[in-house]
Amino acid sequence: MRKRTSRILAGIGGLAILLGVSACTSGNGGSSDGATTGTITVWDLQNDPKWVSTFDDASAAFEKEHPGVKIKRVQQPADTVQVRTLLQAAAQAKKGPDVVMTLPWGDILAIKDALAPIQSYISADTRKSLSGWEGTEFDGNTYGVPIGLQGVGIAFNKQIFTAAGLDPDNPPQTLDELISACGAIKKAGYIPLAGGNKEGYLTGWIYSALWPGVADESAVKKSLNYTQPLNAKPVTTAVEAGMKLLQDGCFSSEMPSTPFYPDGFQPFTDGKAGMTFAIYSQVQPFGATKDAQTPGIGADNVGYLPTLKVDRSPTFVPAGPQNVWAVTSFSPMKKLSAEFAQELESAKYQQQRFDDLGLFPNNSGVSWDKYEKANPGAASIVAALKKLPTSLMAHSMQDSKTNDIFQTQIELAMLGKTTVKEALDAAEKSRVDQRETLFPTK
Repeated sequence: MRKRTSRILAGIGGLAILLGVSACTSGNGGSSDGATTGTITVWDLQNDPKWVSTFDDASAAFEKEHPGVKIKRVQQPADTVQVRTLLQAAAQAKKGPDVVMTLPWGDILAIKDALAPIQSYISADTRKSLSGWEGTEFDGNTYGVPIGLQGVGIAFNKQIFTAAGLDPDNPPQTLDELISACGAIKKAGYIPLAGGNKEGYLTGWIYSALWPGVADESAVKKSLNYTQPLNAKPVTTAVEAGMKLLQDGCFSSEMPSTPFYPDGFQPFTDGKAGMTFAIYSQVQPFGATKDAQTPGIGADNVGYLPTLKVDRSPTFVPAGPQNVWAVTSFSPMKKLSAEFAQELESAKYQQQRFDDLGLFPNNSGVSWDKYEKANPGAASIVAALKKLPTSLMAHSMQDSKTNDIFQTQIELAMLGKTTVKEALDAAEKSRVDQRETLFPTK
């Protein structure tokens, strides 16, 4: 499911980037930290010309700072299953990429045996300036450098709020207020919440968006080490809250059978729906001027709810690394590879990607001024990020098999083909089974 989700996300902004395919590495000279000259081969899955341009700028600067070092970027497709097979083969041959792009937490765990711990190569400045390290750390080791920021919440149309008698400057802050707003929007002749969950993808977004409103610090820690039961509170509270939105008419009755993308978002971008669950990177395209090429509702018309109270006030924002740069265990240039990964995520190059592509930064040295002026709807996201710490999106803290079962089973519950209890019991059984593999007892 997460593999298929990555393809969907690529279609709406290219932000769920996974691993890629073959490459080769060479190096000479050396020390306990690896070779000091040679070629660092990077598997990169972003293909946007502006992304590549920034990558090339970082490469040129790094090569200038390190005479005798060359950076080789290899464009790869996004396919988790294919990548795991290829990376496994590369590890056995001890020949392949030095740096690979992957997803935080679950994918790091899945390929951890082929990755090198790099905590000794992370500078104090990098450690302090970047957020999202929890998605890269296991057993006291750091297995990658977090890339950017991605979070999930609820985007809303300010004009529709006004038409429904709601105050767009004071949007819902609780689940009850959200359901009440749904009623007002429906009465005004609009769809309250746009969305499509035919493939089960929306399940994960709803769950993650509602997670801060139910989870305390203990539940977050248990989720990170995969000991939080999926069939017990607060997981059940978040899932039941999502089901309540459907049962109380916030979504159209066709939501469970509507394709996630683009159909699920179409009513919102067409100005026919008041709200939709959305990731941060959608704020900019949602606000695009409406025309044949760039459907949108206007930048000044987009609002965003970064958190929502369900049964407790949120103490964190559901956001984490968009991706991770990881160094392979068989790289002959581990130290330099880790240093290049840090170069890519320095404030300078994250700023460049943010200004050119709207890719949210996780580097505290990046300025938000230009983005906020162009995308006023993101002001609430910026305010939340300044006020609260971030924590990985809840559905990101599941292995791929369990995530597939979790989302598919909840989709069946929405269709009335199973119960929420049965759905979460199935997901919990998978979590227990998979944890033994991902977190083996020594």
